[in-house]
Amino acid sequence: MSKTIRCQGCGAMLQTENEEHVGYAKSLDLTYCQSCYRLMHYGESLTHFHPEDLPSLPENSIILMVSSILHLDMLFSYPVYRYQPEAKYVYIINQLDLLPKSTNLDLLINQITLKAKKSSVPYLDIILMSSKNKDDINHLKEYLYAHKNPNVYLLGVQNSGKTTIFKALTNDDKALAFKKAGLTQEALSRPFGKKTVYDMPGLYQEGYLHQMLPYNVYKRLIPDHEIKPKIYQMKDNQTVFIEGLVALTFVGSDTNAVFYLDDQVVMHKTNPSRIKDLLENKEKNFKVFVESYEEKSFKIPLGKYQITFADMGFVHLNGPLTVKMTVPKGMHISLSEALFQ
Repeated sequence: MSKTIRCQGCGAMLQTENEEHVGYAKSLDLTYCQSCYRLMHYGESLTHFHPEDLPSLPENSIILMVSSILHLDMLFSYPVYRYQPEAKYVYIINQLDLLPKSTNLDLLINQITLKAKKSSVPYLDIILMSSKNKDDINHLKEYLYAHKNPNVYLLGVQNSGKTTIFKALTNDDKALAFKKAGLTQEALSRPFGKKTVYDMPGLYQEGYLHQMLPYNVYKRLIPDHEIKPKIYQMKDNQTVFIEGLVALTFVGSDTNAVFYLDDQVVMHKTNPSRIKDLLENKEKNFKVFVESYEEKSFKIPLGKYQITFADMGFVHLNGPLTVKMTVPKGMHISLSEALFQ
């Protein structure tokens, strides 16, 4: 009797010997490993690993480099094309449904194209889409059918929506797509017409929320539906807290700060003199916090810029001004030009 060899949820090789290792299942006849089973049925996350090495890719392939709208600051940061220069690279800007409907998409694609040219990144096309939109999926299917390459690989940072695209392209109903970093353990493959589509483990990004918060906490902080921007009118030398995670103090002038965060994220204004006291009593003052913090500072030049807070969201600001920040130690924070209005 044939047995299931790989977990259909994450791709890991099933094994029954060690509960602490990837792919553990109580029986090899099961469809899912214990980690995926508990994630599906109880919303609990057991440890998955985070692959750091780029996979081996064949020459005659289309590589779909999937990036979430939340990860635009990391766009073009992974030079996969250096490892396989003969493949065709298509950049998928996914989770477009998170942006407000009023977003200027023409400006967004123009700015992304300009960024690709500045970074000297080779690409065949740049596609804006939402993996939840049936029309976008159908257009992607038609696009892929038009190319003769037999293999299609989905690559991108963890939690960029690769598996949701994979499931939609292949009509797969077993692979798991949750807001869980590192869920896909090994490549999942399914037929797509005469082609084969591969859902690859997510590329590891240092300093994202899953490194500092448990799954049941960080999944609430990552947006999964249209973001309604929050506009804060900030006075010179005034502070705004995002949960008990990030404190931003704006110095140099009054400014309007436009935050793109999930509507469940708690924010409040305060004075910079209170930051230390609030964090020293973080258990009392905040529901979400970490053990240790560090300070960062950005001098924002004239123009519109974006500060990104890991994979939680970002804020748009108009310079010139200085932003002083208190953030979780090791958290990924970046400053970049804003890519859309």
